[in-house]
Amino acid sequence: MILHNKPDTGDGNHMIKEQAMQNRRQFIKKSALTLMTLSMPMVLSCNTGATNKLNPKKPKKAMVFWYSQTGNTERAGRLIAETLKKLGLEVVAEEYRDIDPASVTGTDLIIAGSPVYYYDVPANFKRWLHALPDIEGIPCAAYVTFGGTGGNQHNTVCTLLELLAEKGGVPAGMETFGNMSTFAITWSTGYVDQVIKYKHLPDETSYNKMRDFASLVLNRVKEGKTFEIDKEIDFRNLIKNTPSIWGTKLFISHHTIDAEKCIECGTCTKKCPADAIDLSNHHVNTDLCIACLGCVNNCPVQAVDMTFMGKEVYGYNEFIRRNKIQIQLPKELQAKKTAL
Repeated sequence: MILHNKPDTGDGNHMIKEQAMQNRRQFIKKSALTLMTLSMPMVLSCNTGATNKLNPKKPKKAMVFWYSQTGNTERAGRLIAETLKKLGLEVVAEEYRDIDPASVTGTDLIIAGSPVYYYDVPANFKRWLHALPDIEGIPCAAYVTFGGTGGNQHNTVCTLLELLAEKGGVPAGMETFGNMSTFAITWSTGYVDQVIKYKHLPDETSYNKMRDFASLVLNRVKEGKTFEIDKEIDFRNLIKNTPSIWGTKLFISHHTIDAEKCIECGTCTKKCPADAIDLSNHHVNTDLCIACLGCVNNCPVQAVDMTFMGKEVYGYNEFIRRNKIQIQLPKELQAKKTAL
């Protein structure tokens, strides 16, 4: 999330932009130090364990759900679901917003997936998980996706699994999967190379890791083995979510919808997890906005106008097109054409 200084291009504005970037770094560092002082006892208590018991059983039904904006987390979820189907399970696999929360109680295994969003599980997904009914005794696993080198992904997947355990689920495994970054501000401000360095991800090695994860979780459930949630000490866990979102929003000077470009397809409203978009008036409520960049990334005609530090932000799909990047799909999803 923290961008590096761009070399002097001689455009006359680089000093102002560099100072703004330094201000943002100072804000994040000060926030980290403050939160570290306030939160040190919590940070050092990393091992949450697995408090619920898991009885050996042969699962028949599984549910895989996820929160996904640009398709990476969905792709992983669908491949995990296909793997479980091949292993003999009946599987429901959907975006969490298409799942009836009450239906999760009628399954033998739950697997949840999320992107790492400002070093954490997105707040909208957390709220939905908190609203789940009691899933006492149901084995649960979690996975997260992250871009580039990532940041705090281990603690994020721990948090996701903890949320399921808090509802009574029994931890049975967790994993992290890397892909190319989808944070549009990075490439829009000139740092294309550090993004396309990972354009080969996910690859077949990634997909084998997903298949192995599904098999491992299922075997663990059959054997009645639980999984211990063990967080790491990471300063980014102190600036996750709100502090980092606020820091990003400080440098977004313009965020609206261009009425002349907009085709009113509704993609932006569907992808916005904060209900911040009024499509009829081509307006974005920037107070509600959580800077997920879903509207920018997914608009098919680049009608969402956003400016970050004086630079126009363009979306993931446009970035893919400009750089002629092809996302490799696993054979299971090529045949079914279910991946984004």
